[in-house]
Amino acid sequence: MDESPPIRGTADADASASAARGGLDSVMSSRVDARPDANDPLRSALIEEAFRQGRAGIPMMAIAMLGMAGIHWLMTDTLIEPLWLLAGLSVVSLRMAMVVLHALRRERLSIRVRARMFEWPLMLNSLVWALLPVLVFPAAEPTERLALITIIAGLAGGGAALLAPVLWPSRIYILSLMIPASIMILDTPGSGPVVFILGLCFALAALFSHSQARNALVISQQRLIENQSLLGEMDEQRVLVERLNQELLSAQERLLKHSLKLETEAEERSARMRLAISVIENTAEGVMVMAPNGIVLEVNPAFTRITGYASEDIIGRSASLLRSDRHDDDFFDLLWSRLRSTGRWDGEMWSRRSNGEAFLERRTIDVVRDAEGIPTHYVSVFNDVTEDYHKDQKLLHQALHDPLTGLGNRKLLLERLEHGIAQARRLFRKFGVLILDLDQFKAVNDSLGHHVGDQLLCEVAARLEGRLRASDTLVRLGGDEFVILMAGLDRPGDAAVLAHELLDSFAQPFELPSHRIHMRTSLGIAIYPDDGTNPDVLMKNADMALYAAKSAGRNAFHFFRPVFAEQARRRLELELALREAVDRRELSLHYQPKVAASDHSVVGFEALLRWNRGEEGFVPPDRFIPVAEDCGLIGQIGAWVLAEACGQVARWHREGHGWQRVAINVSARQLAHDDLVGMIREECGRQEISPRLLEVEVTESCVMANPEQTGPILKGLRDMGVSVAIDDFGTGHSSLAYLRRLPVDVIKIDRSFIREAGEDASAEAIVKTIVDLSRTLDMGVVAEGVETFEQAEMLAGIGCGILQGYCFARPMPASEIERRWDE
Repeated sequence: MDESPPIRGTADADASASAARGGLDSVMSSRVDARPDANDPLRSALIEEAFRQGRAGIPMMAIAMLGMAGIHWLMTDTLIEPLWLLAGLSVVSLRMAMVVLHALRRERLSIRVRARMFEWPLMLNSLVWALLPVLVFPAAEPTERLALITIIAGLAGGGAALLAPVLWPSRIYILSLMIPASIMILDTPGSGPVVFILGLCFALAALFSHSQARNALVISQQRLIENQSLLGEMDEQRVLVERLNQELLSAQERLLKHSLKLETEAEERSARMRLAISVIENTAEGVMVMAPNGIVLEVNPAFTRITGYASEDIIGRSASLLRSDRHDDDFFDLLWSRLRSTGRWDGEMWSRRSNGEAFLERRTIDVVRDAEGIPTHYVSVFNDVTEDYHKDQKLLHQALHDPLTGLGNRKLLLERLEHGIAQARRLFRKFGVLILDLDQFKAVNDSLGHHVGDQLLCEVAARLEGRLRASDTLVRLGGDEFVILMAGLDRPGDAAVLAHELLDSFAQPFELPSHRIHMRTSLGIAIYPDDGTNPDVLMKNADMALYAAKSAGRNAFHFFRPVFAEQARRRLELELALREAVDRRELSLHYQPKVAASDHSVVGFEALLRWNRGEEGFVPPDRFIPVAEDCGLIGQIGAWVLAEACGQVARWHREGHGWQRVAINVSARQLAHDDLVGMIREECGRQEISPRLLEVEVTESCVMANPEQTGPILKGLRDMGVSVAIDDFGTGHSSLAYLRRLPVDVIKIDRSFIREAGEDASAEAIVKTIVDLSRTLDMGVVAEGVETFEQAEMLAGIGCGILQGYCFARPMPASEIERRWDE
């Protein structure tokens, strides 16, 4: 048995009918509610049904009117009341127009307007039928009356059925049809009250039929609306279910995709985790995971390789086991303070391996926190940078030290100099700068070679370091120049004491693997703050003091004096002027004759360099020759002297003065670095003169410094026919063994021995010994600096063959010699 309640019971139907009647009364009566009722589905459905059934009633009414007009025509041969007929047909047309208008615009019209569109034409129609008995019955025959009332009754009956959707307008329409007709039938012969009563009964029956039809219609419409509402709800539920199903399917699809994504992410995360573990296991950097209390929880193999601690030896123990003694507690307090405040620390620290060896590591420590920000772990990643540290220290040492001697270089000098000045300023003490260089070191390089010079520099550096205090700094600026920084001086005399000690340290010769070299040095001293308050000024003033010491005769030291600045300025001007002298043709050669001791006849000339600076006059050779040697111009000037001397020999021969022998002086640089043999051969060939007309004079110190190197050069000159003379003989440290083997033709006795020979018997004995030595070695001998006839007679008496000096002639230009020849 179906337990679900029925759609509507009998009682419900009656109640609904009553409600519908009451509701429809307010809708279809003249007192229609003014409130908007577009949302009342029942009223709207009744109005719609009224217009639908009206489409059937309107033609029926038009047919009834035309039928009445036909009956009246048949009975009376006259047209029924034209105005009535016209009014009736007009109302019928109006109703038809309302039906059409409603069909076209019902969606835009309210229920109230639609009700008026049906009711008002119906009321007009009721008025038309109410007037019919008044206008037609008085003149109608009884038969016509009965026919008309029959048609009216039919219209009333049809209206009871077709006008069921409306209430009072329908009842008025029925009464308008039946009441006037029943009243008018009273006076119809043969009918009387009986027909009248029947008419009234038929009107009542029509009203009852209309009521029943209306109730049935209202109930059916209500059920239809309810069913439509249920269907609408069902459709809505179906749509909702379909939408929910779609959403469920979409959610299921999204869930599936999300699940796939989560699975993919999980796989990727697992792969990354495996990769991370593999990377940590195989990385070259050590990894250590610590608890907040510093206990080691996990390490990787690189940790074991770097520190020497196996995982089982370190896990569970404090990380302080790696701590070395190179950092104090303040270092670690600062480390942990920064780690707690920023969550990260990175830097370098010294740690200790398991065997106790200290190593430098580059470490990064990161804090791992939980969701509440509380530290749960510390992760330390580090690598061993000890080797890089030592490399950096080595590079730093190389950057600050001379690779040859191991002493500090210029960069270290500037750092120590600035630091020393700052310290002296702070402590109100003095600070000394000593610059020294080796006397004639250039000759060692030029004659013995740079490898011997480097050996000598290393020995000098070692000897100097042995005389310094621990607080002093020794650096090599370059070449043979050294600088000593003396910190904490109480008085300048302390620097003088050290300078004396340094000069004394050069008293003993330097024993090299292949040579035994005597070397001297000169020093320049500048004191802070007396001679300058910044590094540049102190260095410059110490350098000027050094130059003054060298100018004073070498193997000495000088403190800086303000006058040195003026001397340095003049020397710089002299150097600049000398560089321009060659281009300006300010250099010239003067020739001093050499005469035979027996008859004072001229046997040759020595070419001597002279410099005429124009308005400033002649510059003494002892002033500009050292400058030329120091600034590197001596090679260029020597080449010019060679070319000029050879050219002069050729000119004298062309002018008829015969072939003259000329001696030229050669510097140690020309002898060591220039191709002297090639230069002389080329110049002699260009001037078309014989090399036998030339004599090369080299100093004793230049020859004896490195006889192994100079010997082949001198032999090459001699083989070419050039005579070789040793100048300033007796002032150096000649070795008779080397002198015997060297290809030397002439020995020139230094003027200092000639000057003293007339007054000092020992000096005269030395001169005689040199003359006897030259004879023994089958060499010629020349005495230079002869200024008196007494000296000339003495030299001739001891067997000196050639003399040279002011006693016979001063150096003079070639034109002066030519003038004398012409006279």
